[in-house]
Amino acid sequence: MSKVKIQGNASGTGTLTISAPNTNTDRTLTLPDGAGEILTDASTLSSSNLSGALPAIDGSALTGITTGKILQVVSAKYSTQVSNSSGTSFDTGLTANITPSSTSSKIAIFVSQNSGGSTGGGSNNIDYWIRIVKVESGSGTTIYETKARYDNITNQYITGISQSLTTVDSPSSTNTLTYKTTMREANAASKLVQAQYSNTTSSIVLMEIEG
Repeated sequence: MSKVKIQGNASGTGTLTISAPNTNTDRTLTLPDGAGEILTDASTLSSSNLSGALPAIDGSALTGITTGKILQVVSAKYSTQVSNSSGTSFDTGLTANITPSSTSSKIAIFVSQNSGGSTGGGSNNIDYWIRIVKVESGSGTTIYETKARYDNITNQYITGISQSLTTVDSPSSTNTLTYKTTMREANAASKLVQAQYSNTTSSIVLMEIEG
């Protein structure tokens, strides 16, 4: 029969006390068959001592993460062609609404805007603005814009061009916000600009990120 021996430390002066818990149940503690130290809640464990498959982590149980969580996602699509040749800004029809849960939240915006247009016959190039506009309480603000330019256009037409727009907004608001896209011929000329050319699909995705 193997034995258990408790051996004191010749250099120490303290007394090690092993206390029994308040229990009415007989229990057996089995010591490992190997040399080593017993770990406590104050001990550290080297990652090199970990082996085998670790259990899956449930994201809802994570603590200490105060920013960067995705709180909600909103998406929308629009597939109706909208045309304009007045040289002024016009709504493409692509729009989505989101209501932030906190004034510290950020809104990540991802847009795929389909477009087309015509040079008007006298030129073989066209350039136009595509903008992301935020509307809050009836007031619109451009938060991102990009210019598309096409040269040497065959038969004066461009068709089915998809533009990607990505930005992050810090609205500092818990009001319902509308994010939409607008387009405008860059030189305010009478060139035809089209959103959702030939009824192709444009899309927008809004993500609220905890700030």
